[in-house]
Amino acid sequence: MRVLVTGAGDYLGRRLLEALRQILPPDSRILGIERGPQPPLDGVTLLAVDPFDAASLAGAVAAFDPTIVFHLAALASVAQSSASPSYAWRADLLGTLNLAEAVARTRATLVFLSSTVVYGEAFRDRDRPDERVTPRPDTISGRTKNACEYILRDVLANAGVRHLVLRPSNYIGPGQSETFVVASLAGQIARIERGLAPPNLAVGDLSAGRDFFDVADFTGACLRVIERIDDLPDGGIFNVGSGVVTPVSEILDALLGMTGATVTLQVTPERLRPAGARREGCDPGAFAAATGWAPTIPLARSLATILAAARAGLG
Repeated sequence: MRVLVTGAGDYLGRRLLEALRQILPPDSRILGIERGPQPPLDGVTLLAVDPFDAASLAGAVAAFDPTIVFHLAALASVAQSSASPSYAWRADLLGTLNLAEAVARTRATLVFLSSTVVYGEAFRDRDRPDERVTPRPDTISGRTKNACEYILRDVLANAGVRHLVLRPSNYIGPGQSETFVVASLAGQIARIERGLAPPNLAVGDLSAGRDFFDVADFTGACLRVIERIDDLPDGGIFNVGSGVVTPVSEILDALLGMTGATVTLQVTPERLRPAGARREGCDPGAFAAATGWAPTIPLARSLATILAAARAGLG
């Protein structure tokens, strides 16, 4: 088996590569692609390729001749996409189109990492939509990912190449960027504990609810896709998440219960999103039925691990 992962230097990409090298048979080959050089990883070949350079990307894909491609390269957060809309569209669409054209010349199956953010306005009607709900994206991130789903369907179907779409909800874990809410709360608490920041905790809308699950469970879902790849439908779209919507206020209460620090909450305008659905989750039942996958890491354990990593990162 030959597995190619784009976005190899990103938070999720690195973790998937680490999981792949532990689970795949010894004769398997793993290639990680990223725009710039990456720290070495035993058992993985890492290659610097500009996704905007169609010829270089096509050459790298053809030389490796993958069995499965996991396309993870994209701007990871809604905030990042909103801050740089032109780059978000260029990075997501052009990078995906170039990869699709390269994979269309192979016999590989492409697995695309989309997101439940594609549902957008549909969350107002159902806070846990299943895959039958038509996406109505209301953010740049949601619109670019939804457009990429169409690109892959058109380009790969025309070439007779199989693909799948995974729409994960909010995966969390240690070391994640503080552009994400759980990492931000944990990082601030860790700095307040050390006296490195005043005891003022910047927060957004604490009543907002999201489907949080551990990044290790999501890499496990990707591994389950490999195991069941021949049984999954061409063009299949699957939500991946816990199926539970948890308010950010409960996340904060759990983290504060793990510290002796006294903090004052400060609602910060830049942390407030424009008006949208307050509860955003997903129904992961179809993926569970197709693969037998289910998350195994309790949210409380994930939060404890994240806070411990934030503390350790301060030295």
